[in-house]
Amino acid sequence: MRITFKTAGILQKYLPAGAKGLSAPLDVADGATAVDVMSQLGLPMADRYLVALNGTVLATAERPNRRLAEGDELAIMPPLKGG
Repeated sequence: MRITFKTAGILQKYLPAGAKGLSAPLDVADGATAVDVMSQLGLPMADRYLVALNGTVLATAERPNRRLAEGDELAIMPPLKGG
């Protein structure tokens, strides 16, 4: 199935081929989760990411269990830093 993957900052290097700006279409297995996508793209596994599915933030506990659907938009953003 195909989803849209979005990211920014230091995670931009993990965008797959075909990315336009900060997003790209991404083919994933049926029933994939946010954690599956992170693994597929080679993102370092960290709980500090902001992970949103269709604009709704997923709690850390939801990430390995919430199944994606065709056409979903998954955004994985690095932690904000500043001071």
